[in-house]
Amino acid sequence: MVLTLFLATVLLAFAQEQPTRFSLEDCLKYAEEHSYDLQNAKLDQSASEINYKQAKLQMSPTVSASASQGFSYSHSSVSGGADWTGNYGLSAGITLFNGLNTFNTIKQRKLAITQSSLAWEQSKNNVNIQIVQAFLSILMNEELSVYQREVINKSREQMEQGYQRFKVGQILESDYLLLQAQYVSDSANYENTLLTLQNNYANLKSLLAIYPYAPLEVIKPDTATMMSNLTIPAMQEVIDRAMDYLPALKISQNRVESANYDVKIAKSSYYPSLNLNAGVSTGYASKNGSFGTQLGERLGENVGLQLNIPIYNQNRARAAVKLAKIGVQQAENDYQSQQIEVLEELERYYIAVKEAQNNYEVSAIRERAYEANFNAYNMKFMYGTITAADLLTQQNNYLSALNTYMQNKYSFVLQRKILDILTGVPVTL
Repeated sequence: MVLTLFLATVLLAFAQEQPTRFSLEDCLKYAEEHSYDLQNAKLDQSASEINYKQAKLQMSPTVSASASQGFSYSHSSVSGGADWTGNYGLSAGITLFNGLNTFNTIKQRKLAITQSSLAWEQSKNNVNIQIVQAFLSILMNEELSVYQREVINKSREQMEQGYQRFKVGQILESDYLLLQAQYVSDSANYENTLLTLQNNYANLKSLLAIYPYAPLEVIKPDTATMMSNLTIPAMQEVIDRAMDYLPALKISQNRVESANYDVKIAKSSYYPSLNLNAGVSTGYASKNGSFGTQLGERLGENVGLQLNIPIYNQNRARAAVKLAKIGVQQAENDYQSQQIEVLEELERYYIAVKEAQNNYEVSAIRERAYEANFNAYNMKFMYGTITAADLLTQQNNYLSALNTYMQNKYSFVLQRKILDILTGVPVTL
């Protein structure tokens, strides 16, 4: 019991810290800081920066100190007794030249920072597409539920009027049962839409890394304004923007540059390496005099240059260069191939957006026509000039047109907003 109350208190406190009302822009901004996928991408970027700083430190000297302390005891009558000894040293070294290996490694690590930034941007685009889809699903089902409530009200009126007419013998029992079945069906459709809405909200919370039980409400944009702003730019404009912006293309292009650094790093094995080393050491023994005197007398210093000239290393250096050059060719081929694939995908997607716009415009006209027709048939039924079967046929036609309209409307919005994401345009509704 105590544990249950504690967990309930923690959940309530956690939920109260969460945001409650979000526009689409708020969702996208919130995800940048809280999405686990984007946080991991940020950590990758931090790791790249650490590797870059570490590579730059390879240009600096290494310094190390050593110390050893010993104790011995002898039972000899001549020189027996306890003896303490110690040796101390300080050494430093720096690489003066290694075929520009360190220099090119630093350049490559700096490029890796750019790569990780582009990878974060690419992850953000993927998350944004999912968020836009989840947000629009909520808007669609909330708008659909409004229409469905209106239909339920009319179905209830039809059922109640049908019952009165059945009682006085104006219609058959089968007609009344049809009206009753339609009301139950319309109510079930409405309930299913509300359940779908719950799933939509759960999906959006998951994408935003918001606790499942935290309250969340989306801020609905003005639908008329939203649809009027969905102009589609020319295809060539979309292609030019996307080719200049897409992180995936830049990542592929940078892989070519990174592969070229691999070649330079591999070639550094052809050249000699030159290192400068220096050190100082001293020590003492307890039987040989005072501690301070011995440290001064035993003080030794050294400095030297070490030159390593590669002569034969079983062809490993030459093989490494050849493999690195193959890597460059592969990276270039991948980049060229990806450019072609992106161009083809952009053209196909642009056509799909235009088709979605056409489907939306046609379905909007059909929905209005079927709604008007259904309202007219509803009035005829109220006056008793048509049967229940005639009315329900038109009602089902309207509901079918309504569902198609909703799907086409928000499918067009989604695809148009994805076009913005692909071209680096900020997403707004």
